[in-house]
Amino acid sequence: MGQYNLDRIFKPQHIAVVGASEKAGTIGNALMQNLIDGGFSGKLSPVNPKHKTIHGYDTFKSVSLLQTKLDLAIIATPINTVIDIVSECVEKKVGGAIIISAGGKEIGEKGKEIEEKIQQIAYAGGLRIVGPNCMGIIRPGAKLNASFASEMPTAGNLAFVSQSGAICTAILDMALKDNIGFSHFVSTGSMLDVDFGDMIDYIGNDPSAKSILLYIESLTNFRKFMSAARSVSRVKPIIVLKSGRSPAGAKAAASHTGAMAGEDSVYDAAFKRAGIVRVDTIEELFDCAELMSKQPRPRGPRLAIVTNGGGPGVMATDTLAKYGQVPVPLDPEIIQALDLFLPPFWSRNNPIDILGDASPERFAQTIEICFNSKNIDGVLVILAPQALTAPISVAQTLVSTMKGRPYPLFTCWMGGKTIAPAVELLNEAGIPTYDTPERAVRAFLYMVEYSKNLETLLEIPPKLTRQIMVNQDKAGRLITNAAAGEFMPESDSKEMLTAYGLPVIRTEIAKTEADASNIGKEMGLR
Repeated sequence: MGQYNLDRIFKPQHIAVVGASEKAGTIGNALMQNLIDGGFSGKLSPVNPKHKTIHGYDTFKSVSLLQTKLDLAIIATPINTVIDIVSECVEKKVGGAIIISAGGKEIGEKGKEIEEKIQQIAYAGGLRIVGPNCMGIIRPGAKLNASFASEMPTAGNLAFVSQSGAICTAILDMALKDNIGFSHFVSTGSMLDVDFGDMIDYIGNDPSAKSILLYIESLTNFRKFMSAARSVSRVKPIIVLKSGRSPAGAKAAASHTGAMAGEDSVYDAAFKRAGIVRVDTIEELFDCAELMSKQPRPRGPRLAIVTNGGGPGVMATDTLAKYGQVPVPLDPEIIQALDLFLPPFWSRNNPIDILGDASPERFAQTIEICFNSKNIDGVLVILAPQALTAPISVAQTLVSTMKGRPYPLFTCWMGGKTIAPAVELLNEAGIPTYDTPERAVRAFLYMVEYSKNLETLLEIPPKLTRQIMVNQDKAGRLITNAAAGEFMPESDSKEMLTAYGLPVIRTEIAKTEADASNIGKEMGLR
């Protein structure tokens, strides 16, 4: 159903919580508490036949007894009760339902039958469903926490969509630590209805989301997903962590979501074709998300590395080399400008080692010169705490230096307790900070990959000549021969392509070893 009624899920005016509770430790209580504490400004109606009021709100025995228009029902009751509740929602013309309940197709045939009945009823009535077996949704900017997550993330421009509720909570916890904000935070669960294609389409049209992050275990509607991703990735980066690479991982994903994962190489090719960046680990997903959400996209892979220690610079260089890149060579003009204020023993190369006694002013001057170069696409600043280093002062200098820059500046602050205040300052200022050079460089290269994918996606194929010559007689003979034997040999298939004017690799048939040797020599092989 595409984007139909999704606004009533993500921008509801009236929400019913079916299975609402005041009992500590229950999902029904967490849902109510999160909606209240999050600041939801619409109408809230708890549904529970055992109570008259819950958290101070008048409580209804069933959805069918609600008198006013209902946009969203959040269902947190046993899965075997959900069929009747969904039927009531359809009768009341509810826009959408978030089904928290687990026990669907992931447990086997009985759960699958329940889901199929829910799906039939919902589809016939135009009711959109997120879930089942999901954590819920959060829109911090709209003060909507329709989930049982422990905390509301801050508002930002990153959208996160995940099949796994556990991954959602882990990402949320890390985001709170690093001050990363979200426009949308969505747990899709088993995707009985609303799937990744729907979410990409919907979020792609929401200006509050600048980039989209996905955790995928399996896909349902591949055609819809590819269409949505190819369209949206042109304007917003899409980063994917796809689990289930190994046969064992695919089997585990099936037990979790109830759907078998496909051949991993197929996903790889599909993601590239759709302009999507694929990462391999949760750490990379988070690192890439942080950089995408806080910094502009680089024009290319030319990275300048500014460091107050030689070792960390070497580590960054090694990571670039691992992915087929090198630090951008410094122009003579840059070297000449740096010579004017750096100590005589500076590296005079990239990585730019400004030595262990580097002051905040030395960092600032070096970064300024890098930013003024047209041959640099990004700047990584590495700080290792040393006796003459003031991490907080350097961080303050970076915050003032990076304002209004056209390409990414990100940092690697190495250490622990002594650098913690500086890292917090950088996070608050929107400067991504990593604890190792390897993580920083890898995140940057993922951004570069996205830029390349986007260029490929926007390429227009060359026009074909209108003077197409077709040898219909030759093609007809080949087809007749194939029909007679019910098989077309490779050599004949290439002849068929040639008959239609398509270029093919030269193919020769050798009946003996001597023939093969002679043909090889003729082709220039030795």
